[in-house]
Amino acid sequence: MRSASLWCAVVVAAVALATSACGITVPAVTYEKLLPANSFPYAHACSLQELADGTIVAVFHAGSTEDAEDLAIYVTRRNATTGEWSPAEVAVKTPGVCDMNPSLFLNDYGTLFLDFHFGGDILTTPGECSTHSWSGAFVSSSDGGVTWSNVTYLPKGYLAGIKNKCITLSNDNVLCPSSTEAVMDELVGIWEAHMETTDQWYVHWEKSNDISFFYEHEHLCQGVIQPTLFELETPGHVLTLMRTSCKYLAQAHSENYGLSWPYFASKTELMNPGAGIDGVRMYGDGADLGLLLMMNNSTSSRCPLTLAHSGDWGQSWEHVTDIESDCTGSYAYPAIVQSRTNPRVAHVCYSFSAGTSNMAYARLDWS
Repeated sequence: MRSASLWCAVVVAAVALATSACGITVPAVTYEKLLPANSFPYAHACSLQELADGTIVAVFHAGSTEDAEDLAIYVTRRNATTGEWSPAEVAVKTPGVCDMNPSLFLNDYGTLFLDFHFGGDILTTPGECSTHSWSGAFVSSSDGGVTWSNVTYLPKGYLAGIKNKCITLSNDNVLCPSSTEAVMDELVGIWEAHMETTDQWYVHWEKSNDISFFYEHEHLCQGVIQPTLFELETPGHVLTLMRTSCKYLAQAHSENYGLSWPYFASKTELMNPGAGIDGVRMYGDGADLGLLLMMNNSTSSRCPLTLAHSGDWGQSWEHVTDIESDCTGSYAYPAIVQSRTNPRVAHVCYSFSAGTSNMAYARLDWS
């Protein structure tokens, strides 16, 4: 099921993958399943955070099918001492509609925020739900995800983190990666990204302009969704990479802490099969490992699941290793965070399907 490649390749504009000396070593990778086999008919879209004591909290949505109104947000916790994952429990369930694409943010004071999105189908099909008509909300936890607050509903048009985590910037603001999937003539989804700025306690909110994407392709390019965020070397300069439906990731830069962005994203040469990505900046305590990106290194398949690295603040990317490469299965919607107890470790979770639906965890260790 797993095969770790020991070669690297630099990704540069308009050039195919070419072999290169590695800018970062291949990490030691260990794997675990978050759930017992056949826990849910459908499970997807994980997010995770590590607490100060080493406990890892992971959330995901699960239910009978991808568009069923029984979708709920579940939580599981990994014990730092035993290494065991707790039985999955419902963290959030909105009656009558589906809850989906959760993301976890851990503020500077140890409080967890669980962003999620809920809604019914845009065509009001009974028993189904859709990303085209969702609203945003969150719950919080002061005990590491054991218990959760009542739901706080965000103002109309605000969604917080869509799948990917919000990040704390150097000015202490929190920047959330967000996006919408509107429907045109009940036929074609139009994707747009935007960012939302808030404080450490999710009280005050400000929304950026929308980011669109148009790229000549053999089929309609819907746009960009599900951004992932990196604050760069210069404070306030932020890079976003975004999923598209056009075989390649798109990118954009902000120079004012994510408050405003170019109205149109630019195409990269990073492949994308229309699948989720996530990234993290690894820094602190001698762990300046640059930028890491989890992605499907393919234009057509959610396999392999690849770890890429940038040592020049996102100007170029190199292939480090394939976390999953057995393409009899698919591996999707990764989430990645830096460890809070060992800054040379990253934690990853992702969905995998190899006959059954489940959630996987991988520990990437450069110690």
